[in-house]
Parts: sequence; C-alpha cells; structure tokens
Amino acid sequence: MSPALRFAIIAAHFFTYLAIAINIWIFSRRSEFFRTVNKVRSLPLIYCGFASFAIATSYEIAEHIGDDWFYESRISPLNHLFYTFIIAGICLIGLGLRKSKVSDFLLITSLIATPLTYGFNDSKNLMQMILLIPAFLFVYNWYAVMRDWRVFLYLLFSNVLAVAVGIALIVTDQQIFHVFIGPLASTALLILGYVAWVNPKRRNMA
Repeated sequence: MSPALRFAIIAAHFFTYLAIAINIWIFSRRSEFFRTVNKVRSLPLIYCGFASFAIATSYEIAEHIGDDWFYESRISPLNHLFYTFIIAGICLIGLGLRKSKVSDFLLITSLIATPLTYGFNDSKNLMQMILLIPAFLFVYNWYAVMRDWRVFLYLLFSNVLAVAVGIALIVTDQQIFHVFIGPLASTALLILGYVAWVNPKRRNMA
C-alpha cells in the first residue's frame, strides 16, 4: 500500500469523528427547540448514542493500527466491539428521539441480539441481517420527529452505498475502496445533522 493511500484511509476514518462532533453540537445548539417544540424523548440518550459511534470508530481504528490499515473481513474482539457500539449508537439515538412501545421493544431486542449473534457460525451474516431492523427504525424515528424526507438519504449512504463499496473491497481486494466507506457513513450522519439544524426553520415556515 502506498503512503498516499494509507494517509487517505486514515483521514477517512478520522473524518467520522468530525461528523459525530457536528451532530452533537447541532443538538446542543438546538436543545431548547428539541425539548420544548419537537419534544424529543431524551437528549442525553441522543448524546450517548453519538458518543457510542465515536467509541465504535476508535475500536475500528485500533484494529486497523494492528493490521497496518489493510482491510480484511474478519471475526475479532475489536471488530466485535466495533459492531457492539455501532448498534448501541443506533439504538440509543432511536430511543432518545421518540417513545413507542413497538419501536422501543425492537430497538432494545436488537441492542441485545446483535452482540450475541456476532460470529455465529464464524460469520457476521446473521448479525448484519438483524442490524437492518434497528437501521430502519432509527431512520423512521428521525422522520417521525423531523418530518423531513431527507432523513431517508441516510439509508442510501450508510446501508446501500457504503455496503456496496464494502462488498467491492472484499471481492476485489482493492484497498482504494477502503477510502470511501468512512466518508459515506459520515455523510449519512451529516445529512441527519443538517435535517436537525434546519428543522426549526421548517417549523416556522409551516
């Protein structure tokens, strides 16, 4: 791997921290609006969810430091922790946005099931199938609170494009694809942040 490609991969991973920090800042600046007008269920849960994404990124970076930033799909303790905190972030934010008995049950069940099914039959397939449930609930809860169709672009970037690039990386073993996975996921988060930022203006115009 060339030094330039390695640098690009490292920078792409650290870009995720910036996207997370921007989202936390947005909810902090708009906190009064989300408490009194949109009346989200719990801002602390939302903050903890974004913090969980940051922890997940840290475990991913720690694993890549060990493999010199060369991507290889594997079952490992650090990768297990990465997925554990990814699902924690999704579920905590989903729970923090709104209260719903059905959504709450499915999110909490997914939060428990995802780490337990990691590595089942030496594979991530079952876990990744389970992950689809909280991913859709996560986005639906954003839509239920924000009433902005653009939240569904999150699924396009994080669950379609990022996954497609990841598959291309695994199939071709071309590390250039590794550069794009992090920015695609970060873009998905930034879209949600943008929707949260402009939501008060949309409410005022309605």
